[in-house]
Amino acid sequence: LVPTTVHSMAELRDAFAQVLAERNDRGLMVEIALIDGVNDGLADAEALHALLRPLPGKTRVNLIPYNVNEGLGAVGRQFKPSSSSSVSRFQKYLIERELICTVRETRGDGESAACGQLAVSVRAP
Repeated sequence: LVPTTVHSMAELRDAFAQVLAERNDRGLMVEIALIDGVNDGLADAEALHALLRPLPGKTRVNLIPYNVNEGLGAVGRQFKPSSSSSVSRFQKYLIERELICTVRETRGDGESAACGQLAVSVRAP
């Protein structure tokens, strides 16, 4: 679920719910990038659970620890990956509420090649 300036998260969720119900689908896969101090606390896990609870079928959540992206400059340096303990608490909270919840393993972050990273290098002429 990607928030937009046109539709609220609840509107997006409700649209997905309608399509899932019409298709008699098994459920939805939701991926969320966890950022330290931004969206990785228990209150955030509670909010995500409350948002997803009305969906029909079995909702699956894939937690993605944020990967630092130096290519974003000063803005990108504001964000840090969630600690493994924060990710584990978030995952445990969702699993205890009967959501399937996995954590994407981070690979390639040392080479700026991990999920969500766009390595950008600019050379002055």
